[in-house]
Amino acid sequence: MKKHFILSTRTMVSKRNVTLNFGSDNDIHIPMAVVDEMQTRYAKENTERGRIARENLEYLWSLDFKKLRKGVKQTNGSTIYISTNHTDIELPKDVEATTLDRLDRRILQTCIAIKNEINNNTQINGRESEPVILISKSVPLRMKAEMCGIEAQSFKDELLPELSEQYTGRIKLKVSEENYKLFCSQGKIAISLVIPKEDPPELYENMFVEIEGGYKKANGRIENGYIVPLTFEKTHPYGITAKNNAQKFMIEALTMDEKRATLVIFKGPAGTAKTFLSLAVGLQKVVEEGLFPGKILISRSPTETGEKLGFLPGNELEKIYPYLRGIKDNLGNLINPKKDEIGQDIEYPRNKRGNKICPEKPSQEDGSYVFASGAIRAEAIGYIRGRSICDTFIIIDEAQNLTATEIKTIITRVGTGTKLVIIGDPEQIDRPELSERENGLSYASERFKGEPRCWQITLTDDESVRSELAKIASRIL
Repeated sequence: MKKHFILSTRTMVSKRNVTLNFGSDNDIHIPMAVVDEMQTRYAKENTERGRIARENLEYLWSLDFKKLRKGVKQTNGSTIYISTNHTDIELPKDVEATTLDRLDRRILQTCIAIKNEINNNTQINGRESEPVILISKSVPLRMKAEMCGIEAQSFKDELLPELSEQYTGRIKLKVSEENYKLFCSQGKIAISLVIPKEDPPELYENMFVEIEGGYKKANGRIENGYIVPLTFEKTHPYGITAKNNAQKFMIEALTMDEKRATLVIFKGPAGTAKTFLSLAVGLQKVVEEGLFPGKILISRSPTETGEKLGFLPGNELEKIYPYLRGIKDNLGNLINPKKDEIGQDIEYPRNKRGNKICPEKPSQEDGSYVFASGAIRAEAIGYIRGRSICDTFIIIDEAQNLTATEIKTIITRVGTGTKLVIIGDPEQIDRPELSERENGLSYASERFKGEPRCWQITLTDDESVRSELAKIASRIL
């Protein structure tokens, strides 16, 4: 059945070619007030949202305006309209009693007018009524539309599953003792031998597996239809020992050659050592092993996503320094040869002679020397755009505060010989327009699951290595 979609401003600036995302036989209506808002509010921004607004405006301007008012066929077969009238439409009294700005009023008037027109045509032609749907990211506007009798939805193309249903990159499998012994003796076991025939779980390439065979346990990962042991389970990057299975999985993904694990994604709460281990492996590869000539590049998304950095004094590093304090804290914990990130003695592995396997670390504890030496450099997210970054170990922190478009821009900047690590916590989002189901971190995780060159894992609260108070606060607050 044909549908009629009315697009709000935030929908229009959420994705390139957004008007082509609503089916091939439907109508897309854009109120003229939305076009005005795109131009006056968003098009002047030097942000990803501003660039999208300019591109979508240019697309509309490329079409004949007189024809747009009557409807223009798009390349996918749908028809796009610009609505310039309907100012005489009265809104319900309960809607008028709410806080209503000019833009919301014009959008709601357009919705009601189109629905009235569709209903009139239905009565004349005797056909089934066609749905009229407002697409908006604003919850209050969607509620007001429902009060007007208009169906309202968020932009589903960007809406991901609930957080509890998103891809985790890990699974627990109980196997028979016989199959467990087979896995240990052969160094691999076919997935078909261990998954249940009834209601089998969804398994993806590079998924991490915790195998339970009777009272014995082992770790592995999925590779070409088999479960194989971890390659780097006994590795101690920069002298660090994994404290749990989750950290072993992270070390596996981080240490694996960049040709096999080009993209690494870690999701999880604070204190699960996502940034700490990423820095440890990065320093191990760059400083100790002499890999990645481009060194370590760190970037993170401040709440403003770099949009206000130009107003801060100093050079680029000084501008973003306030947002890198967490990185500096982790570096200090790595460099300190006595204490780890939670203030406990680090249990460094020992060789056969009993000597600690630990790289040389300077006496400075705040990590400043690492930046001064050039082993690590920091850049704002916005400055990564338009480049092709090769032979570099890239860490993107706080990625839950990026949009899907921004994360796509970053991933497409990866050149040959580069490893990209994306880190964040979807439950700690600072930007009001994003949510657990709409953010760049979760978007990348869902879209890349099963891709051979992407390795990822989601950490849980009980895998945090912070203080007991921090764990309790994370659970109850």
